[in-house]
Amino acid sequence: MVAGHYPSVERRVRFELMYSRHAPAVKAYALRRADAASADDVVAEVFLACWRRFDQVPPDPLPWLLGAARKVLSTQRRGERRKLALGARLAESAEPWHDPPPRLGDGALAGALARLSESDRELLLLIAWEGLTPTQAAAVLSIKPVAARVRLARARRRLARALAGAAAEPIASDLSPEVCR
Repeated sequence: MVAGHYPSVERRVRFELMYSRHAPAVKAYALRRADAASADDVVAEVFLACWRRFDQVPPDPLPWLLGAARKVLSTQRRGERRKLALGARLAESAEPWHDPPPRLGDGALAGALARLSESDRELLLLIAWEGLTPTQAAAVLSIKPVAARVRLARARRRLARALAGAAAEPIASDLSPEVCR
């Protein structure tokens, strides 16, 4: 649509009439071939295409609309097959984990980390779990390295305070020593 150009009232009324008359048939067609959420997506895509190409829609629009629904469903199926094939290829080529990913667990450290803000926790875990430097963590978080170092110092202090307030419990293996320095 050109800026400042709005569809005519007549076009909008004709489209709304076509939608109210034919959307149930398009949805029923899609429901016989896909799940409810996909059927709703099909109806939306079909009528979006119809709106965009309204001048090309024939006087008897239902066959055109169902043809468009068929194409949308076909595109959805191809996309799903590509997604499954990609998942299978990734699973085949993925290197196995040598160590299981670290978990917070249920100890005092897990509780202390849970009490921190999401940004503090993310920064501490990037340093501890991912082994990043503050400069690398800054790049991940899209902040300046100086800001990351300041935030890291503050997060470590907040973590130490949260740990001091928690029940005394061994925490040595939960995180690397980097976090508690």
